[in-house]
Amino acid sequence: MVGQIVGSPLCILFYVLAVATVTAAAAAATYNATTADEEYWEKRAEEARSYSRAAYVSDPVATLNRFNTDVLRATTRRSLAKYKGPCMATNPIDRCWRCRDDWATDRKRLAQCVSGFGHRTVGGGAGKIYVVTNASDDEMIMPRKGTLRYGVVQDRPLWIVFARDMVVKLRQELIVNHNKTIDGRGAQVHITGAQITVQGVQQVIIHNVHIHHSVQHSGGMIRDSKRHYGLRTRSDGDGISIMSSSNIWIDHVSMWNCSDGLIDVVNGSTAITISNSHFTKHDHVRH
Repeated sequence: MVGQIVGSPLCILFYVLAVATVTAAAAAATYNATTADEEYWEKRAEEARSYSRAAYVSDPVATLNRFNTDVLRATTRRSLAKYKGPCMATNPIDRCWRCRDDWATDRKRLAQCVSGFGHRTVGGGAGKIYVVTNASDDEMIMPRKGTLRYGVVQDRPLWIVFARDMVVKLRQELIVNHNKTIDGRGAQVHITGAQITVQGVQQVIIHNVHIHHSVQHSGGMIRDSKRHYGLRTRSDGDGISIMSSSNIWIDHVSMWNCSDGLIDVVNGSTAITISNSHFTKHDHVRH
């Protein structure tokens, strides 16, 4: 009797309906989670657009002429002949900080040296110094304190430096939050494995690091700020991907051998300076 009840068509129907209900609920949860992430990034993009409109340089020719004048003033034969000191920096950005004996103890002075369209960029200048002591990248949702990923996702301004020479091999894209400086001066810092993503943010400086051998990743749950993590789709394998962002400065960055572009500057990004950098072994740089 029991066997007949368990195996009856009615019981089988109930079982199929129960499985279908659970499957539909799981699919709905996944859909809602994805939608929530899309809404989050759309809101971030809308906020970023307002910042980009405010940062937009309405007279790019005048900005370019000022930059060229500064470079010419620093590199003319007359000015070089007058200079007798030990520091041989010949461009205005480097001369602003490199020739100072106290640059290592006054790192934030670097933010006064930017020229060009991103001349208002201060990065993490309003924050504390954060020292990367751990080169690992094991946790995407709860990154360890002392890692690069922990520093870049914080909501407060930070000036990020490195305790020693290190190779940071990223397991997924590194999403940089607002008001951050990644300052590799004084160490040989290599960032490999995945791209650095600057998406919907303002005030980011990336200085004096080597970025190479970035590859595509399938995505997953990744933290982008102290208050939020979510589902990310595939990353392209750029070196640096700048999207919907403003007041960004990339300086003294050496980049090579990334699976997509070395630097992408897209989706209405503006007020950006890329200076004193070296690009090699690549297919394209999109902007």
